[in-house]
Amino acid sequence: MKKNIYLILLCLLSFVSCGKTNEPDATVKNELKIKVYSTATWNSTTNKLDTVVGATVNLISDSATVSAVTDNNGFATFSGVKEKKYYLVASKGDLSNLTNKTTLNNKIVGNLIIGVYSSQADIASSAANSNAVVGGSKLADVNGDGIINANDKVQGNYLKFEFQYKDINADGVIDVKDLLNGSLVQIDNQVAKTIFIGK
Repeated sequence: MKKNIYLILLCLLSFVSCGKTNEPDATVKNELKIKVYSTATWNSTTNKLDTVVGATVNLISDSATVSAVTDNNGFATFSGVKEKKYYLVASKGDLSNLTNKTTLNNKIVGNLIIGVYSSQADIASSAANSNAVVGGSKLADVNGDGIINANDKVQGNYLKFEFQYKDINADGVIDVKDLLNGSLVQIDNQVAKTIFIGK
């Protein structure tokens, strides 16, 4: 009888102690979701593009390159992203977000595709590009001189990934007053970005 009471007390004690354990906070995702569209699928009637399944997206930093493949919805997802500056390069077959590629200082660079020229008016209002045609890939005027040329070549879509933190005291400012246990508390850092690939 004493053994049974002892076992019951032991079970109750373990149950109560399990209930009191501090569960760790939910893991912060630090996630980057890249949606890839193909300029080759532009529809002049709807002015829409299709997403790309199976495109490879490279997340490039000074120290490493990490790759992910787009899913059935056209998303490539990177988890556990560090706070850094990155370039994004996406490709599938002969399609890429960089065109007119060359090598500069041992790095591949090219003109960045940012969409599609949807009309003659769009071409006229965009940076001068001698190769611009309606339905063709629209290129970024990176240096802002109004002309698309070799001076606009880059390594990919630029991204500065920065962590965000909880405003614990709700004063609208992230500062030392928001410290919890000696440090700021990160929130789910989920960044979404769109990339266009073409020829």
